[in-house]
Amino acid sequence: MKIFLILSGFQITWLSSIFGEYYNYPLLGFIVGILYLFIFFRFIKIKTNLLFLYLFFSIIGYTFDTILSYNNLYYFNSAFNVGYLPIWLLTLWLSFNTLLLSVLIFLRNRIILSFILGSILGPLSYYSGIPLNISYTTNIYLAFILMFFFWGLFMSLYSKVIEIYFNKF
Repeated sequence: MKIFLILSGFQITWLSSIFGEYYNYPLLGFIVGILYLFIFFRFIKIKTNLLFLYLFFSIIGYTFDTILSYNNLYYFNSAFNVGYLPIWLLTLWLSFNTLLLSVLIFLRNRIILSFILGSILGPLSYYSGIPLNISYTTNIYLAFILMFFFWGLFMSLYSKVIEIYFNKF
């Protein structure tokens, strides 16, 4: 039940972010994300350690997205940005990281599987914004090659962290 609730919370945050941007409510994803994170951390016992871990991974992801956007390789058509990115990406990255020690636990000690899944599913989620006209790319091949390697390595790092911290949480 816990896995279902966490996955649902992330998916609702993701959908709110995408459709909020699509229907010109750019704060919707941010607000839903804040509510989800508040509820999530309300029921988590070891808040400080998890918050540090989630912030660490969120900063890595947010930095990658900022680099893509800064270089116009992949950018968002958003009405409400923080720096180069939509405000909802702040809560979306944190919400994604709530999947780390529950939903994505099956990736523990499976670095190759983590790399493969990350390399495929990560770029696909970015691509979903292009047909909706909420994101654009000036060089789809370079952008997706970078996403392929970033997400593969990112999820491989996830796999190692899950392996290290599995017994702590």
